[in-house]
Amino acid sequence: MQTKVLEVTGLEKRFKKFHLGPMDFELEQGMIVGLVGANGSGKSTFLRLLMKLMREDGGVVKILGMNWKEEEEEVIYKKKIGYAGELLESFDSTTIKDIKFFISHFFPTWNEEKFTRLVERYRIDIDEKFSKCSKGTKKKIDFIFAMAHEPQLLLLDEPTSGVDIVSQKKMKEDLIRFMEEGERSIVLATHTVDEINQLCDQIMVMDQGRITQSFYKDEIHDHWGRVWVSHITNNVKNHPNVIRFEVNPAQIVTNHVSNVEDVLQAEQITINQTQRLSMEEVLEYLIEQE
Repeated sequence: MQTKVLEVTGLEKRFKKFHLGPMDFELEQGMIVGLVGANGSGKSTFLRLLMKLMREDGGVVKILGMNWKEEEEEVIYKKKIGYAGELLESFDSTTIKDIKFFISHFFPTWNEEKFTRLVERYRIDIDEKFSKCSKGTKKKIDFIFAMAHEPQLLLLDEPTSGVDIVSQKKMKEDLIRFMEEGERSIVLATHTVDEINQLCDQIMVMDQGRITQSFYKDEIHDHWGRVWVSHITNNVKNHPNVIRFEVNPAQIVTNHVSNVEDVLQAEQITINQTQRLSMEEVLEYLIEQE
């Protein structure tokens, strides 16, 4: 039986022009969930609510089986979470070395050897002030601080955005190593198809503050496809598994090929060709569909 690292029930946050939730979500130990959606869909807000960086207006968040109700509990459980999401802006006039000196004292599990190794690996000048660093370098520093205290859960908000190609590759390698080192889990908000393909077990699609779809990555190859046919009837056009269709040439995009093939056979429609969709194509359809 797998342990639930995250249990979210009825989570809500209301702003003047945006309403997140209600959201229900579970994350099992040893899993990486990719959080995808258009800009403004609520991914960053969701992660900040999980970290208690803002207060929810409703719902319950359990992390590692505990519901944070008291400030003392928040301190204890935040130590088990690594978060990369532009938290260091308040340290603008501070050097990376001094930020480390301050932050490391909050984490009994701080791994100085790991911090040093990551700083060298990503070529960070720890004597540089944070405000003087480029956007990509700030992202790498965020990532290092999220990893250095050996968390059980990582919450990563587009960690490779603006980061150079070589460092992106290193980040993916370090996340794979992180998962191999113990019973750990990751929630990864991303717009990068390679990260989903190489890292994620499960994909969660968000739109306008809600989770609209959730599925395992393997389901995409098994179920999603494009089918070229002789013609298209109204029954096919209106079928729930038909995501999109075109009449010239006649073709269908579906999220369940075998179900649609049964319908086509019943409608006496000839299948000319079937092609599985790539992850990038599927994500485009999912995000456009919302």
